[in-house]
Amino acid sequence: MFLAAALTIPVAVPVAASESTADKEETVYVKTDANGEEKTVIVSDWLKNFSGEAKIKDATDLTDVENVKGNETYKRGKKDSITWNANGKDIYYQGTSDKNLPVSMKVTYYLDGKEIAPKDLAGKSGKVTMRFEFTNNEKTTKTIDGKSADVYVPFSVVTGMVLNDNFTNVEVTNGKVISDGKNNVVVGITMPGLKESLNLSKDQEKDITLPESLEITADVTDFEMDSTFTVAMTDILKQLDVDSISDTDELTDALDALEDAALKLVDGSKELSDGADTLNEKYGEFDDGIQT
Repeated sequence: MFLAAALTIPVAVPVAASESTADKEETVYVKTDANGEEKTVIVSDWLKNFSGEAKIKDATDLTDVENVKGNETYKRGKKDSITWNANGKDIYYQGTSDKNLPVSMKVTYYLDGKEIAPKDLAGKSGKVTMRFEFTNNEKTTKTIDGKSADVYVPFSVVTGMVLNDNFTNVEVTNGKVISDGKNNVVVGITMPGLKESLNLSKDQEKDITLPESLEITADVTDFEMDSTFTVAMTDILKQLDVDSISDTDELTDALDALEDAALKLVDGSKELSDGADTLNEKYGEFDDGIQT
């Protein structure tokens, strides 16, 4: 068993003063084992050349940088500076990094209430619980109203999986379960670090749910499952329009709207199931490509 995660991080890219600003979107693809431990990490960057500039100046600390969608070349500058000979085109490149991931994941398994290693869970029957815990590692210290406070990058983390008919009575915290008659499609959402960043009072914490973990529980016969998929994004919370929120009720409504929007992912449960099957079939080719 393995878990696949993708972290999407849109950022601005500074370019020369005589040029217009390009946008940069960085996605980190992570293959982990069943416990959530990282095994393979690929960093992919997309420089969006809206103005059709001949050159794009970028900043990256990636090594082994490679253009993956064209023949455009680059030149390294001082420190992390890099200049692409874009020739009016967008640039897609990949590289490797030894930095810690902005969001880390831990998965723990329980059988009939007792913790069990995933390799020992295979083929077992009983009440199974899978607990996904997420840690936001992107924390900075800011001065707010004259006081020092820890602020986290606001990641929204969505986890999805397709469980076969060996799983019955499936339940998920902070999420939704949809059955297509044969499979159960499970989607859950978490927002690690957001509660601490908001510095909520105890009364506010009672009214506002900002989960940093989720649990999937089911009655299982002959435990067996395919991959699970987790996507962590920084731009979902932009939809909340936090500048216009003035009280706890409005924040609660906004977070409910965010959760509803995320859970609409399961409306296409048949497509998700078919897509997961296709991905599993093709994963061998993908893995071979990574090794190459």
